[in-house]
Amino acid sequence: MKQLTGFIPIAALPESTAASAKKQLIETIEWLDKEGAATETNLKLLTAIVESILCSEELYTRFLQCGFDAAIEFFDTNSQNWEFEESTSSPYNPRNWDEYKQLQKLPPSLTNKENGS
Repeated sequence: MKQLTGFIPIAALPESTAASAKKQLIETIEWLDKEGAATETNLKLLTAIVESILCSEELYTRFLQCGFDAAIEFFDTNSQNWEFEESTSSPYNPRNWDEYKQLQKLPPSLTNKENGS
């Protein structure tokens, strides 16, 4: 865990959010470990996401898009027996998250989306 959290770009975060962001990341890693999902690959992916913040806006946006794609697929699979209105208005539906809506407003070239997918 120290290997991963050692890469957190604390200097890049506003002072008010740096401590809570690091705490949330550590809690996520601990949860993955508890669930048996803290594999080397998963931790490397988390490291890449954290480090991408410092690389470029395009790279970070691509990581976000990938994450949202996975979250949407997971939500759709797990909510397939829900009523349509319940599913579309759920706060657990990634399509309802402000961050997802902002990401969808970006030009396709920035998110690597082609043909509207």
